[in-house]
Amino acid sequence: MLLLALTVPGLLCVPLWWFIPESPRWLISQRRFREAEEIIQKAAKMNSIAVPVVMFDPMKLQELKPLKQQKVFILDLFKTRNIATITTMSVLLWMLTSVGYFALSLNSPNLHGDAYLNCFLSALIEVPAYITAWLLLRTLPRRYIIAGVLFLGGGVLLLIQLVPTEYNFLSIGMVMLGKFGITSAFSMLYVFTAELYPTLVRNMAVGVTSMASRVGSIIAPYFVYLGAYNRVLPYMVMGSLTVLIGIITLFFPESFGMTLPETLEEMQKVKWFRFGKKTRDSMDNEENPKVLITSF
Repeated sequence: MLLLALTVPGLLCVPLWWFIPESPRWLISQRRFREAEEIIQKAAKMNSIAVPVVMFDPMKLQELKPLKQQKVFILDLFKTRNIATITTMSVLLWMLTSVGYFALSLNSPNLHGDAYLNCFLSALIEVPAYITAWLLLRTLPRRYIIAGVLFLGGGVLLLIQLVPTEYNFLSIGMVMLGKFGITSAFSMLYVFTAELYPTLVRNMAVGVTSMASRVGSIIAPYFVYLGAYNRVLPYMVMGSLTVLIGIITLFFPESFGMTLPETLEEMQKVKWFRFGKKTRDSMDNEENPKVLITSF
């Protein structure tokens, strides 16, 4: 019955096929300009936004090549040193964030007090976490807000060891605050990863990194078992890994307010790393960078 209760609600998503419009960006890449224009006009009308009479430049449209003519494979996510570095960091970011998220969720019944209440609070804290993530994504740079909430989540988990055992309510509050930070970061990763990669491999990149998060969810229960040796040991390990991945996040390229890349060559460079000698073209690109993200 539990499995039935978990799977049946998914059937409600099937009718969405007829209600959710296709991506205008993908339609344009397939040269289906009329359909893309209709979807954009409908969205603009719903948001009370005026659209120009001529939406697409005919000259530029003639230069577009359908993406289906370009075959891509999973190894293209490691095609160059820069792309391979971004992919590797993304895999680590997703996996370690997933470890923290699921380990905290699974460890909720082990907290002091009523196990049912603790599980309820662990689920309830996700509501403000998602709302906060949504608000932050609308206005602030991705790297800093993701790193910030990871530092928040990891920091409070590391501080739990300083709380006296008699202050159980304070320990529970800090665990929930840690869950708040990690949940916020987890929800932001879908947007951040999609903005980093070009249209050509965007779905593939999100799929690969999401698969890495599933690996993290498989590993997470073993972190919970560390509590058999010391009650704060799981929080120490999770907190350390969360802070570490927060630091790594600062090395990602920024994507807030930038145009989404269309090709692998348009991907931004990793921060504070140099790959080979600079050429005249690369220096020109740095002086006139191609912008890369969406804003909400």
